[in-house]
Amino acid sequence: MHPFTRLLIVLAAGGVAPLAPVAAAPAALPALPLYERYIGVDGACAWPRLSVLPNGDLSALIWPHPNHGFVQGAAECWNSADGGRTWQRTGVPVPNDPGFNRMNSAAGVADDGTYVVLLSGWPRPYLPPWTGTLDDEATLGETPPFKAARTLQAVPAVSHDGGRTWERYPALTEPLEPKGNALVPFGRISSLPGGELGAMLYYSDPIFFTSADHGRTWHRRGPVTTDHAHNETTWIRLANGDLFAAARGAENSCLDAYRSTDGGATWQPEGPLTLNGQHPADLTRLPDGRILLSYGLRNPGLWGVAVRFGDATARNWSAPMVLVDFETSSDHPQRADPRRDGGYPSTVVAADGTLVTAYYCRGIPAHYRYHMGVVRWRPLPEIADGK
Repeated sequence: MHPFTRLLIVLAAGGVAPLAPVAAAPAALPALPLYERYIGVDGACAWPRLSVLPNGDLSALIWPHPNHGFVQGAAECWNSADGGRTWQRTGVPVPNDPGFNRMNSAAGVADDGTYVVLLSGWPRPYLPPWTGTLDDEATLGETPPFKAARTLQAVPAVSHDGGRTWERYPALTEPLEPKGNALVPFGRISSLPGGELGAMLYYSDPIFFTSADHGRTWHRRGPVTTDHAHNETTWIRLANGDLFAAARGAENSCLDAYRSTDGGATWQPEGPLTLNGQHPADLTRLPDGRILLSYGLRNPGLWGVAVRFGDATARNWSAPMVLVDFETSSDHPQRADPRRDGGYPSTVVAADGTLVTAYYCRGIPAHYRYHMGVVRWRPLPEIADGK
């Protein structure tokens, strides 16, 4: 039995959410109407944040180095004028100060076309290039100065020319966590009624923030959780005005659903959206009004990106579908127990209706290096029709 078929059966039996029947392994399904896969940016751990610019171009905010932020550096904008097939470096929203990096991000485009980002980061002693492995990162993470490092306050920046030049504003002055960490931005920045913007920041818990001045200053609206058991959280505004969020569990590593009916001031749990080891998420509104959940698969025997299709209310969801199989997902394929790494998908709808999903991967059999991968695709008709 295909590993993903087993996952589908477990998920359906667990009653996570209303699911389509599980009938066949992915190999038995018809081919997607469109499926193009590219190496978008080579040599980057990326953690991409995709946005559609006012002129129809795509922009990816990425970490451009092949490690988990263990070096000094800054997130960069890379733009695509051909629907995600090729990418060019465009600009740097928040340059890092010496001895630090700017790697943790939230990004999006406001209704007026302003490109808005929030960027935090860490103190870091190393300059790129740094060739440490995931094992090295795990070891260094428990030693000084890394173990004593504390996150930096997020810095807002806005661009009016597609990410080429940026205006930067004072860092947030939010209270620090008990151990001295500042809140970390994550996911998409999107518009709210009345000209406001919304964004998620987290440390012990995810908190919803809003901006009333086009992203220049940010203020707390309300915590999504208070259990100290969730972190990286994405959100979307639904057609009925509700706000819907998918939060990564700190212990079980599944995605949990939350909903706000008061503009983000309070949030109510609605149960898990995925199995353990399947995180973090992105939420995208499709042209027909349905909601797409994109998320990473980090299960033994199955690493990649999966998607689920929800109705306009985000209460009823299709069965999962594997969009990208990372296969070995390693840059050391000959090791007996290779360290694997990848996921963090971000999906947007291109001008012609094509879905473009970007993700990162440590390596695949055809390309054993860190890279930002890109898939241009359209869903199966039966899934698109909710069947």
